[in-house]
Amino acid sequence: MANSIWTIEEFTCAGCGMNYAATREEHSEAHTGSFKCGICSGVVHAWSGKHHFFGWQAVKTRPPVFGKRWAGVGW
Repeated sequence: MANSIWTIEEFTCAGCGMNYAATREEHSEAHTGSFKCGICSGVVHAWSGKHHFFGWQAVKTRPPVFGKRWAGVGW
């Protein structure tokens, strides 16, 4: 039976740098598993223990905005 406490954790693929988030769920029994990157197929995270990860999603980040560093500063 799973514990009612879930946490969201973030991971970065070592192969291509893609960021992912997954929900970690604690269990009373041991689980093993892994998640592979959708871009380069590298292993993003592998686990073994009394927890499980599910709901993997790519983390949407905002790209840097160039030329806006001093926006709003009256020169």
